[in-house]
Amino acid sequence: MDKKLEIVMQKILGKKRLKLIHFLCKNCDENGFLLIKISDIEKQLGLSKPMIISTFDFLEEKKCFKKLKNGFYQLKIGEKNDS
Repeated sequence: MDKKLEIVMQKILGKKRLKLIHFLCKNCDENGFLLIKISDIEKQLGLSKPMIISTFDFLEEKKCFKKLKNGFYQLKIGEKNDS
């Protein structure tokens, strides 16, 4: 990510939220699916469970993330999964 863009996004979203969103984007498959437990995200990123859940809620509100079931999520960020 361009450094200037990263700085602006950190100011808008916050450093931790941006870190989580970046992690989700890097770890989802080509269809936006991600299979991971919140506890694993906590350990890997050093973020709190409430912070992770609030970010998931934020992304769902923006209609770019969907919880399919516990530990199975979908990022809705491309033509393949826009529905």
